[in-house]
Amino acid sequence: MLEAPQEGDWGLRVDPEYIRITTSVFSNVRVPVRWSNHAAPTADATLDETFARRVDEVIDALLARGVYVVLDLHHYSQLVGAPLLREQQVDPSVLEIRLVNMWRQIAQRYQNRSPKLIFELLNEPYGRLDAPAWNALAARTLAAVRQSDPDRTVLIGPVGWNSTVALKGLSVPPDRHVIVSIHVYEPFEFTHQGVPYLGRNLPVGTVCCNGRQKGEIVKSLDTARAWSVRTGYPLYISEFGSHEKADLDSRVEFTRFVRDEAEKRGIPWAYWEFASNFGAWSPEAGAWIEPLRQALLD
Repeated sequence: MLEAPQEGDWGLRVDPEYIRITTSVFSNVRVPVRWSNHAAPTADATLDETFARRVDEVIDALLARGVYVVLDLHHYSQLVGAPLLREQQVDPSVLEIRLVNMWRQIAQRYQNRSPKLIFELLNEPYGRLDAPAWNALAARTLAAVRQSDPDRTVLIGPVGWNSTVALKGLSVPPDRHVIVSIHVYEPFEFTHQGVPYLGRNLPVGTVCCNGRQKGEIVKSLDTARAWSVRTGYPLYISEFGSHEKADLDSRVEFTRFVRDEAEKRGIPWAYWEFASNFGAWSPEAGAWIEPLRQALLD
């Protein structure tokens, strides 16, 4: 939705009915936003005011429903070295300071919003951002947020697409309002089968979840939990899910298993995603994919 190059490019817009539906059943809603497509291609990264007001509308509508809202900076393509999608080419020398300055503006904009609004600095750092580079950039970006919003909860995730194995390389600035964001997509050959944008084709037909596959999930969560206990930083699963080309029964089993195992470890979660290729809601039918809804909510 707002993470598309332009809202609606991928067939969906944030509809008031979607806000009502999600906030009726979930206590937190994550809002991915492609801010980089709506910021000046210069170091100051001045945000487009029309787009920012659209984000305001969505954030305020969600907060009015009483849920926690995670505002996530999603798909800053050039920063990580990914292909650009309707995004203006930026001088490489200003890529990092643009992230800092986008967040400086976002923090100033929302500094008086409810404490239920949470910032996520960058979805899935990878590619050009190795652990040392990301640790340094995350610290600079957090410092920019703290200039205007010292007590806002902020999510920071590890490199490697927020993978738990990369937690060992994550260095988080000392800050009692930081939560660490992780993604759980093990077993990857199941969750991402048939996904067209990977650059490699994972064959369709892999089912889930046998003992080995459950072991992968448990190992990922145990790795994260052990890191959290050792460092003192709480965790949040900001994404887990499986692609629509996977067998539905397997998707349901995977979803239920990850949810149960996360909750056993006291880790809150958000599902990826609402109504697109990994979704639990069918826009065509105007209804939940009921077995997935049950796995998430019952």
